[in-house]
Amino acid sequence: MSPQQSKYPDQLLADIWRRAIDPSNVGLAEGIADDLASFTGESVETVLARMSTGMEDFKQLWQNTDVNPSDPGSVAEFYRDQFVEAYELAQWHCGRTTGQLPLNYARATAFATEIGATRILDFGSGIGSGSIALAGTGAEVHSADVAQRLLKLVGHRLKRHGYQPTLIDLASGDKPRTAYYDLITCFDVLEHVPDQLATVRELQGYLRRGGRLIANFVEDSTHEDRPMHVSSAGNWVRMIRKTSLCPDWKAFARVEIPIVTRRPFARIRNIAATALHGE
Repeated sequence: MSPQQSKYPDQLLADIWRRAIDPSNVGLAEGIADDLASFTGESVETVLARMSTGMEDFKQLWQNTDVNPSDPGSVAEFYRDQFVEAYELAQWHCGRTTGQLPLNYARATAFATEIGATRILDFGSGIGSGSIALAGTGAEVHSADVAQRLLKLVGHRLKRHGYQPTLIDLASGDKPRTAYYDLITCFDVLEHVPDQLATVRELQGYLRRGGRLIANFVEDSTHEDRPMHVSSAGNWVRMIRKTSLCPDWKAFARVEIPIVTRRPFARIRNIAATALHGE
């Protein structure tokens, strides 16, 4: 993909996603369900049925659990042992939740190839679909999550797809490597944490100088079907200015989701942001 192009075509991204997640071409839903079934011991049919009710089941689990949405420890405890989210994410990853494929990870995979990323952190790896796609670039991929049962599934899926997993159990106090990664992906994660700025500041410490963080920042994440969305980013550029990161607008134009770069000096970041936004 040439850096001069304005974006990655959707068809290219869909092909990247399907090749990564469904290499046997049995169908995205069936392929993901087969991965889950091989991990849980359920039949593929049972997994598919649970996927179809996954969003509502996950919503009900949240509402029936005594979670303090403003307490990071309480939120982390909710995610740590549950597995219901796996079926909700499986439905999302095969495109059945909205009728469209979730292509952010495919964009990140194309971008990782473009910049030659060799060390990637998938922060909030979920059920591992993104880690699988990123591993297909040949990079060293580390998968990090607070959900311990889901993290075991990530390791299982990566092995099943022919990759050696490196798992980081955030619930046990494990941490990614400091100043190590060329690229960090953080998709559909920040709205689930009470303090988004603190999480972004944590992630910047894992980036090498010049490394990129690619994430989705939801201005207003409130949704009646997503009560587990406990925070909104608001103006994400203003939030980024409170870190030593700088928006990479050229990359943003190609990928169409925010990419920020770790710069050596905060002063450079402040000048760049002021020039770009006229403030």
